[in-house]
Amino acid sequence: MPTDLSSPPLFLAGTATAVHLLSVYKPLLIIAFTLPYAWLISTVIDKDLRYFHLNVPAWTSTCLAGLVAGLCAALVTPLFWVGFPLMIVIYLAVPYAYWKYRNPKVPAKFRFDLFAGKWAKMIAARKTQKAFGEVTVSYADGKGNRLTPPGKESPLFEVHLATEQLLVPALPARASRVELTPGTSGYVNVQYVDSMRYRRGNLTAELAVKVIDYLKTAAGLETKDRRKRLSAPIKMEVAGSKINLVLTTWGSSAGQVLRIDFEREKQLTVAPDKLGLLPAQLLLLADAVKDVRSGVVVVATAPGQGLTTLAYSLISRHDPYNSNIKTLERFVERRLEGIDHNVWDSADPNIDYATALQSIVRRGPDIVLASDLGEPGVGKVLVNPNNAGTLFYVLTPSESVEAALTAYFKAVGDSKIASAKIIAVVTQRQVRTLCSECRQPYQASPEQSKRLGGAAGKTLQLFRSSGKIQEKNQVIDCPACQGTGFIGVTGLLEVVRADERSREFLAGGDVANGTQQMRRAFRSPLAQEVALMKVRGGETSLEEIARIFAPPKTAATTKPAAAASPATRPVSKEPPPRKTT
Repeated sequence: MPTDLSSPPLFLAGTATAVHLLSVYKPLLIIAFTLPYAWLISTVIDKDLRYFHLNVPAWTSTCLAGLVAGLCAALVTPLFWVGFPLMIVIYLAVPYAYWKYRNPKVPAKFRFDLFAGKWAKMIAARKTQKAFGEVTVSYADGKGNRLTPPGKESPLFEVHLATEQLLVPALPARASRVELTPGTSGYVNVQYVDSMRYRRGNLTAELAVKVIDYLKTAAGLETKDRRKRLSAPIKMEVAGSKINLVLTTWGSSAGQVLRIDFEREKQLTVAPDKLGLLPAQLLLLADAVKDVRSGVVVVATAPGQGLTTLAYSLISRHDPYNSNIKTLERFVERRLEGIDHNVWDSADPNIDYATALQSIVRRGPDIVLASDLGEPGVGKVLVNPNNAGTLFYVLTPSESVEAALTAYFKAVGDSKIASAKIIAVVTQRQVRTLCSECRQPYQASPEQSKRLGGAAGKTLQLFRSSGKIQEKNQVIDCPACQGTGFIGVTGLLEVVRADERSREFLAGGDVANGTQQMRRAFRSPLAQEVALMKVRGGETSLEEIARIFAPPKTAATTKPAAAASPATRPVSKEPPPRKTT
């Protein structure tokens, strides 16, 4: 009888297993990877599942199935160097899948993060590293030329350490900017977190000047020029991560001022629908400039309230490939794709801002962003009949629609001509948004509910900042917001559009009634009304709104700003801190 010489699959598998086990090192390799996996699923994952009350039966079965599948892949596959890597892949895939499953289901504090605590550990290690003469930070200029960190014996070593102490703590604090400014007792170190200013200590004048010169050298700037405004990108590498900075220095009567912005381009990159505009405001603004190729849109914020970010976001709404868009700025903070950015040098006595602006308009752009309404002659350019084919966005540091319109009319000098050209006004104030991890709910009072538009007899649930959470029996700083109670900012914007009736008021010099008519004509909410909507939605708090709209303090009533850090600021004991599960 003919003999079938082919081997059944089961016979091949048995042969492969036998060959693997007869080897000296192959069983050891299998055990070396199987035991850690078994320990991981039986201790770490199993305890984590039960602690957070996740789907224990399903994940226990999945982990055991992964163990069996991995062993089968290593033992049954005829080729060991195919089955063994497959076993490793299976052993890694199960924990990875669990990581992705459990992170969205647990509080932020307990999420697995490959980089968790990196900044905090590095800062804690700073004290010990100094003793060994080590550095943790290196710098490079915008072209990638790296500045070699100084050795322990170098006179610049202490200066380098001072730069680390200035910049590294700002990373976990979520600071957007760090400043060194001359004061009465040396230089003051200030951090800006969510648009708030926090004082972080002092440097001696001698050390501060050396720090500024050291960082200017790293950025490729001339250290001898201490009066002129200088700006350059600089890269900081720390703990294996690269952070993009923008270094700016300028002179004052007291000495040099240093400003360092963290990831400036990301800060300036805000889509129009992320500014904080209400849906109705977005539609109103879009309709105001739709198919318009002549007129003026005034854009205004108070100083330090995101004027540049707002301006870039507004002009980014226009398609640069279907429209010729140009800007004239003192400093180009960010270059937008498809837009021609132009810089005006205020130190050049041969050309003023208005002349430079008119020169740009002569090239026939569809849209122009002018950054300085207050410069002499700019208003005349905006309303020049020869510039009828251009839509202008013009910026001014003003706190309200009325103040912005007043500045615009003053720049033009003729109410009738100015009113004929005005299309819309956009103003903004920035307010901090509550941290979702530690914000504290409470019931609004009847008066607060009425003010916020709540139904009669129905109380509203509002939120206030805390900055604290309760973990077991301890009250600790919220790790998400670092104890500040807030994360990020949003805009309180007011958008008003001109109609014929409002232009009649404005032409007669009546800015107040003209503004009211602009609001009534298109039912535009006031900035305060937008603020209350955000309070009702839980984005921010009544206390934060009160801070933003508080009248400016006079010199007689102004008190020194608190120097406490966000993590150490006083926190109300009522209501009690939120517990974590």
